[in-house]
Amino acid sequence: MPRMKHLLRNFSQVEMAVDKLWFAAKRRLNRIDPIMILPYRGYGNHQAVTIQGRVLENAGLDKPAPEDTTWENIVAMMRRYASEEIPFVRLSATFQDQTQVVETDDEGYFIVTFSVDPAKLDQQKLWHTVSFRLLDNIVEEQGAVTATGEVMIPDLKSDFGIISDVDDTVLISQTTQLLEVVKLSLARNATTRMPFKGITAFYEALQKGKEGKAHNPFFYVSSSPWNLYDVLADFFAINHIPRGPILLRDLGISETKFIKEKHNEHKPIKIKHILDVYPDLPFILVGDNGQHDPEIYSQIIREYPGRILAAYIRDVSPDRRALEVKKITASLSDTGVDMVLCADTEAASQHALAKGFIQASKMDDIHAEKEKDEQEE
Repeated sequence: MPRMKHLLRNFSQVEMAVDKLWFAAKRRLNRIDPIMILPYRGYGNHQAVTIQGRVLENAGLDKPAPEDTTWENIVAMMRRYASEEIPFVRLSATFQDQTQVVETDDEGYFIVTFSVDPAKLDQQKLWHTVSFRLLDNIVEEQGAVTATGEVMIPDLKSDFGIISDVDDTVLISQTTQLLEVVKLSLARNATTRMPFKGITAFYEALQKGKEGKAHNPFFYVSSSPWNLYDVLADFFAINHIPRGPILLRDLGISETKFIKEKHNEHKPIKIKHILDVYPDLPFILVGDNGQHDPEIYSQIIREYPGRILAAYIRDVSPDRRALEVKKITASLSDTGVDMVLCADTEAASQHALAKGFIQASKMDDIHAEKEKDEQEE
């Protein structure tokens, strides 16, 4: 193990050195494409907000369309993964009346945290803007490089928050079948990928809560890489799924591990951070049994007693995995938290209705949307 860590450290350092030399050479030759700042949706409370993002060469991606061919979708996906980061450049970030200067890391990522003045918040809004401007000149005739990001600050009157997985929970991904995963990822785009039946109506019901007025916040935690951020953001918008921060993971080599953030490490870290940011807000967890969501959610339920109202697990795997999940749900009986293994969205919504999480009037919407989605298959 010490030898492996040593090899990974050396590999990581070599990779960083090569990236620096490559970027410096491209900069001298003025071979860098136009620069873009890509902020990811951030979140926070009435004390502080955090937002992160990346500075990249613009991959020149057009907005997806239903008529895009398989080849066009494949090319677009290749461009996402081949996009070149802009390391060690400065940009300014402004929120309320505060401006900070941050620098991107070796992979072009940045992160910034602001304090919040509640008196300056528009309490009628869930989302608040952060403005970015690139300070360093990278290419000839660069001009101004700016972007606007968003941070979510939930209403203090929210009933609860929702933390949801994405693949095989919201978005049909077939993660238990490798060839299907590749096919869906490459051959389709945000307009042609399919949501699970009835998911939009169910999530809208959860967002409005038991009285139909609260704006309960959504957070999406996925093991997909940051390269797919635009695909997921477009998919949620096209399918009218409630907006929320989309927390993805960084793939690559680090000094201590081959994959920088493993699935079973990435998710608990992100979920715990959300729970810590909102210590007075209970949460509902939504996932599937294709990977490790039941185990991760069980861990969270025990580490944060009294904070989780329920966990919904979509059943997308073979019978053996379903039996394993049932054992996990049984083991949670002493916590008072239901982990519900659901065949479909209606089963989850029925439990949510019984628990008082959603309004009875929303059940008709969920059923109607599920039937409509089935007809469009």
